Order: sequence, then structure tokens, then C-alpha cells
Amino acid sequence: MKKVYVLLSMLPIGIMAQNFSEVQTDMKNFYYSASDVGHVDNNGFQDIVINGAVDTDGDGSADTSFNEVYKNNGSTLTLYADLGMDATHLGDIKFIDYNNDGLADIISTGLSYIDIVNYKHYRFRNTGSGFVKEAELPGKIYGSMEVFDFNHDGLQDYAINGTQYIDGTGFVNKLDYYQNSAVGFQLFQGWMEGTQNSSFKMVDLNNDHLLDMVILGYDVNTNPIFRVYLNNSGTLTLSQTLLPLANGKIEFADFNADGYQDIVVAAQDENFAGYLGVFMNDGTGHLNIQQVNVPEISEPALAVGDMNNDGYYDFIVSGNDDNNDALVKVFLFNSANQTFTENTTTGLHSLGGPGFVHLLDYNNDHHLDVLLSGFDWADPGMPSLTKIFKNVSTETNLKPAPPTNLSLTKNGNRFNFSWTGATDDKTPVTALSYEITVGKTPGAYDIAKYIVTTPSWFLDLDSSVQNVYWSVRSIDASKAYSDRSTEATLGTQNIIKERDFMIYPNPASEKVFIKGEEVTDVEMYSIDGKKLSIDMSADHSLNVSHLIKGVYLLKVKIKDQWTTRKLIIK
Repeated sequence: MKKVYVLLSMLPIGIMAQNFSEVQTDMKNFYYSASDVGHVDNNGFQDIVINGAVDTDGDGSADTSFNEVYKNNGSTLTLYADLGMDATHLGDIKFIDYNNDGLADIISTGLSYIDIVNYKHYRFRNTGSGFVKEAELPGKIYGSMEVFDFNHDGLQDYAINGTQYIDGTGFVNKLDYYQNSAVGFQLFQGWMEGTQNSSFKMVDLNNDHLLDMVILGYDVNTNPIFRVYLNNSGTLTLSQTLLPLANGKIEFADFNADGYQDIVVAAQDENFAGYLGVFMNDGTGHLNIQQVNVPEISEPALAVGDMNNDGYYDFIVSGNDDNNDALVKVFLFNSANQTFTENTTTGLHSLGGPGFVHLLDYNNDHHLDVLLSGFDWADPGMPSLTKIFKNVSTETNLKPAPPTNLSLTKNGNRFNFSWTGATDDKTPVTALSYEITVGKTPGAYDIAKYIVTTPSWFLDLDSSVQNVYWSVRSIDASKAYSDRSTEATLGTQNIIKERDFMIYPNPASEKVFIKGEEVTDVEMYSIDGKKLSIDMSADHSLNVSHLIKGVYLLKVKIKDQWTTRKLIIK
């Protein structure tokens, strides 16, 4: 049996088995499925949407495409709404609040048993009491879908990758981008090179607040690829070509808590051998592989999160081994030696691919539970099952504290947000992520609401927007949310323009200069909000040679007002 390598250590003393118990729900058993987790009704508990096919006549084979939303009451999941005849499988489905009304809408793509040639793509609007179809478009199969705000206007865009059938042309692989205009979506067809049997992620790899792309799958010539594209002023540019991979999944997390997002991938190589790899980010967006001895895995599903409540991200993978038996494996990150260790689990049902796995805290006890779907190859009938398993750990995990120092400046139509002061009992501050909400009135989030991986962000808003109200929630590695920070606001009197001062060089290693006639004071903070001892010289320079590599916040007083800028020490 061929082996591949990702960095596996011996089981360290003190790491206990992860224990789970099955939760009884009303969920159907889905075949060839995908799912997403979000908030349908904002009751504080995570809800689930699933697309796939179901076996309606009980003969052991899927015969009908069926998509369903399950509402979470904190103890179980019950049917909320189905999407009727407009259902797909062999594709993907996501929650997206595309009209910024605070209600999670749905987008889906895939194959319908009603129409086996023209693959479908749907958009459904959340009315508050159900979902109504707003768009029916050509769709894709054997691909994936991601939701993100690429142009920083606060509106959630999305992209679909995979295989599409076009009359007169045949099958093509394209990655299409749907840009949200608030009154509809503009389609950029073939935005990037598309792949089949694919996965892609939009993630800020180099902390410049611009979303980059990592993608794998079969290209138009059926060659497997695995590539990194960095965002250069809105253009995704190929920066790294990694080993060829397809038939897989990608996830990201800051595993080593250095402030930069790393990548884990489960896939197959060009010889169809299973591959499981973790790629560490060097801080510039370049990914360096670490390698582990694991069984071959095909038709994988993958999810990341802190599964043992030590504050560091781990990952779970499901799929089929080289004997076509189902497997579910958990790998825990050991922060002491920077390695991943395969951990024993009890209570999980081994389900093989194709299917999905999600880590979510469905009962808000600050422990990650497992949502799992796939084939039960040990059963002679080979059914595909959908199950949720409660994490029964007794390990204490407190929710993080929200940021306390919110800063916002405006330059033209660009709003620059930054914050410090967030803390957590387990997760290092550098590994926290954040939910930022921005509204036109107090308590609203009709401008933006989504998750970012850095303690700062920017929005380019319409010139009519002059005053905003905003807050931030911290999110730890167990996906526990803090309370909302105290809401902050920005009025025209708070505006500090870029031309009033300049910070250079940035990144810096020895000295930083602040150019501006009316600069009267300066303060520097570590990313966890700790104020550092630093003095500004007569030439407005700061000596930063004693600081370790990382991201810092520099507060500058100009015209009796404070503004904050991110400073990178390399």
C-alpha cells in the first residue's frame, strides 16, 4: 500500500480520546451531498442546509434530488423548510445574506434528477418564514462554491467552480464570479481557470486585507493542479504551483498561531493515490509543506476547528481508505513540537465518501460537535447516512472577550477599521478571527456583516455613506463567539486623511518614520492590545529593531485626534 506523508508524531502522553455521542434529529439521509452552517432565524443557534439526493422508495438507491433546511433549537435539529422541486445534488450549497437584511439566504448548484443535462444554479431569498426562489441559472457539478466580499463594498459576492454543460460546446470547466451590486449580481464568466473534482478557498494569506485564492482539481486538459493566486490590487496572480492534486478538499486555519492562515488539503495525486497535507504560511503567502504517514484517502471531506479545547486548530477528515472502507480521522495540533497527531475518537460512525463533514457548536457549550454524511460501507445495503454527534468533553472552554479598542478612520470613500484588546482563555490572540458588523444606524448591520481573519479591515463604500456604526465579535478556535464589542461610530469630524501623514517603511525592520507636520504623539500596541514602551525621536522616527517579527498597531495623534495604522515588523 502506497503511503504519503504529512508530519505525524507519536501519541503524546496526556492527549485523551475524543468522545462523541449521536444526537437524534429529523434529518434525512442524503446521498452525494453538501451542506453549510449558518443562522436562518438569528436565535443564537447554528442552523444547517443540505443539498443531495434521497431514497424515497426505500430500495437502497437515491432517486430524487432534495434540499432541506434544518432549524436548531439548541438540543436538536428539526425540519424548517425544503426547496421543493428546485433541488440539486453532486454540487454545493451555501448560506449568504446577499441583501444585508440580517437573514441568511441560500445559493446552490448541482445536478437535478428532474433535468439530467442542464445543471442548475439557484438563489433563494429568506423571507423570515421560509425561502422563495429568486433566480434559476445554469449550474455546475463536481465543484464547489465560496461566499466572500472580493471588492470590499460590504456586499457578499460568490463564485462557483466545477463542470458545466454548454449546448454546442460540451463540457467545460470554469470558475465564475458573481459580484453583488445590491440590486442583483454581475456575472464574470470564466473569472479564473476552473477545475473539475475541485475545491477552492478565498483567504487573505499575506494579511494585506485582500482575498487570495488556493485551488485544486482537474484543469481543462484533465491535468490535476494545486495552485496559489495572490491578490495584486484586485487581480489574482499565480504565485505558487504546488504538487498536482484533484478529487479533494481544502480548508484553512492559523494552526501555529503566528497570525497567518495555513492550509490543509485532503485529495488524490496524479497517480490517484490519496494525499493528506498541511502547508504552513511563511507570512508572505508562500506555503511550505509539512509531511505525515497516513492511509490513502479518496472522496474526502474535511473540516477544521479546535477539537480538544487546547486553543489550537485541529482537523477532521472522512472518506474511503485504500480498501474502500469508510474512515473518519481526527488530527490534533501539538503546539509544543508543532506537529499533528492522529487522535483516537469514540462514538463517531465511520462514513465514507462522497459526503461531507462539518465542525459546529450546535448547542453552544463551546465544544465542537461533528456533522457527518456519507456511505456506510460496513452495511450490506451500503446506505448513505446523515448524522450529528455531540462532543461530550468536560474540558472547560470560555468564550473569548470582545475587542475593547476600536479605531476607524476614513480616507475618501475608504473606511479603515482596526481593533485590539480581544482575549481568550485558550486560543492565542494571534489565532482569533472576528465577525465585523457595520450599519448606517445604531445596532444595524445593513452595510456589512461577515468574518475576517485579521484584527483590521477596510470597506470601500458609496460616497453617500459618511457616518457608520460598527462592532466586532471575537471568535476562538472552537468557534465560540464573544459578546459584541461596545459599538463605535465615525462622523465627519473624525476623518483623518492619508495626506496628513505617512508611515514608512512598512514592513520595517530597524526604523519607522512618521511624516506629518501636525503629528504630536505616538503609541504602539501588540496585536493582543498590550501597550509597548516606545518613544518618537525629534526626526519623527521610531526604533523598532528590538521588536520581534509580527504585526503591530501604531496609533498616531494628528490635529488632536488619534488614528491607527497596521505596522509589520519583518
